[in-house]
Amino acid sequence: MEPRFSVSQFNNMIDLTLKGVGDVAVEGEITSLNVSSKGGVNIVIKDPKESAVLNISGYAPRVEGLNLIAEGMQVVAFGVPSLWSAGGRFSLTIYKIIPMGAGALKEAYEKLKAALKAEGLFDESRKRPLPEIVTRAALITGKDSAAQSDFLKIIRENKVGIELDLYNVQVQGKFAEQEILQALSYVDTMHYDCIFLVRGGGSLEDLITFNSEKVARQIFAMKTPVIVGVGHEKDESIADFVADIRASTPSQAAYYLFMHNQQFLEAQELKLEQMASSLRLQNSKALQYISQRYKGIASILRLRSEQVFRKVEALSANLKEYKSSIALVSQKLISLIRILNSLDPQNVLHRGYAIVRSKGKIIKDINSLNVGEDIDIKVNKGTIISKILKLNNDG
Repeated sequence: MEPRFSVSQFNNMIDLTLKGVGDVAVEGEITSLNVSSKGGVNIVIKDPKESAVLNISGYAPRVEGLNLIAEGMQVVAFGVPSLWSAGGRFSLTIYKIIPMGAGALKEAYEKLKAALKAEGLFDESRKRPLPEIVTRAALITGKDSAAQSDFLKIIRENKVGIELDLYNVQVQGKFAEQEILQALSYVDTMHYDCIFLVRGGGSLEDLITFNSEKVARQIFAMKTPVIVGVGHEKDESIADFVADIRASTPSQAAYYLFMHNQQFLEAQELKLEQMASSLRLQNSKALQYISQRYKGIASILRLRSEQVFRKVEALSANLKEYKSSIALVSQKLISLIRILNSLDPQNVLHRGYAIVRSKGKIIKDINSLNVGEDIDIKVNKGTIISKILKLNNDG
């Protein structure tokens, strides 16, 4: 006995059977193209050699390449065959549709490029600069791809001291556009210094996601600077032009980061050298002042001071630690200045001590004094003239 179904059951069974075919690519000429206000895609393509037509459906935000096509074009539609149960309508549910042939793709690419340029998406004046030094970055690329390997190789070889987070996405294929858009949107909220979007080279069809209007507008809307590196030297994409910085390859994108940080660190090294020179001059004057009064400790202070300055100069050889080293040097210099200030005779008098002189000479030993002798006692803010009535030798 034949199996019996309701219309709904039968249509659902056929739908499941069709979907079991999996992804297919169908070529044809567009005879009708409509996208509703709610994003519904309805396209009809025909076989130019036979009297056969195919209905194509989809949801515009999830269909890659819609901005590249128009009625009358020869296209390739990528999707899964299905049957709409409620209407009993067979169609190809698509996720990508692109013009056929390099010529048609090139024409569509140039058209979109011109439109976005006229709109100002490529203007240099709106591009975001990198911070003075990049310490934290995101890398969006294909997992275990050559682009990822090339990028990381440059980072490791040049010892670029940054925190780098990897975000793996498909860079071409069914979910590439959606995954890249989601990744860009997410990392823009993570407060990175910059974001790298890289992939290997390829044909215009391979690079279709990087020529997507949606990806271009997402990069344009980012708050975080975006560096795009695609393929080989000759490859270019719309994502390249809208990016804040364009690198010709993934390797060059990584090298750009190294050079950017290196220039900053070299500038800091120069500042450190200037600081060391200035501090050495100031220290020399301070030691000269002290040595006139306290020759016994001047050599010790000079030695300690030279040790401090050698640490300042050593910062040039270890720039990664320069921030903490500068703080340490500054603290030691402050301590040294405090020691120097504490040895200033005037500061000693402020603390209640006095300097005793007889006949203009500083008295260091009671045995050099006699009863009845006149002495001068230097205290803070003045001098006491006194006569010795008694000497008491406690030593």
